[in-house]
Amino acid sequence: MALYSVVTGDQSSPPRRIIITGASSGIGQATARRLSDRDTTIVNLDLADGAGTAEQCKGRFHTVIADMGDAKSVSEGFREADRLLEGEAPDLLVCCAALSRASRFLEAPLEDLDLMLKVNVRGTFLCCQEAGRRMAAKRSGKIVVITSLCAAQGWALESIYCVTKGAQQSIVQSAGVELAPMGILVNAVAPGIIENTGDSMAKTRTDPDVFRHEMERTPAGRCGTPAEVAEAVHFLANATWMTGQTLYLDGGFMATGLAYIGKTRESLEETGAGSPES
Repeated sequence: MALYSVVTGDQSSPPRRIIITGASSGIGQATARRLSDRDTTIVNLDLADGAGTAEQCKGRFHTVIADMGDAKSVSEGFREADRLLEGEAPDLLVCCAALSRASRFLEAPLEDLDLMLKVNVRGTFLCCQEAGRRMAAKRSGKIVVITSLCAAQGWALESIYCVTKGAQQSIVQSAGVELAPMGILVNAVAPGIIENTGDSMAKTRTDPDVFRHEMERTPAGRCGTPAEVAEAVHFLANATWMTGQTLYLDGGFMATGLAYIGKTRESLEETGAGSPES
């Protein structure tokens, strides 16, 4: 019986050459800060200036202006990244760049659909292709895509965003299957509600009723932070036998069925678990 073997590079060493899309703010910025040390070179592909992120990083940090919605811009951005990485393939690609727009399903503008598909889906696909080709040559690499809980749910007023995040999850699964024989591992982090969302994201949760519902359904009782998402990315950047998977980071939101809500929850929080009877 023939055995199937895969030749891989060293998947156990931490990434030193890193490309992050959208590292000028938000989750991308927190990820760059978490992954940076004195031996790393991070290339930020973003439309926004990354000076603020550069100040927070310990290693070399470079911003290359690139539009994820434009195929030529993505290609040129990776060629500049090649120069900054001195011709070496990236050890890690993290796709953070994304945007969302809020609208009712029956009234969603075509331009919003086209824009989010271009940036969130095509941009992610093209970046995974560009990085994957480079990683394949050395038979190793990691790709992490920031998706969302809405890849597995329907969100009112954000139907297009749900479509794009579902598509990203499919990219992760398909790329994970195809690239594993080349030593490339592809995974995703799907955050729930994160505090301090960027200007490019819809603000549907500023509605007090929506926010209250979200918190009551979240056992942890709070929003996540960009730093916590970055910690999950760090885990996947160092995982060695995991691919095509989505790591949900949501304070228990997806696990919740019948939950303690309203006054019942307040009572539970006041009494706690109680103390053992003597």
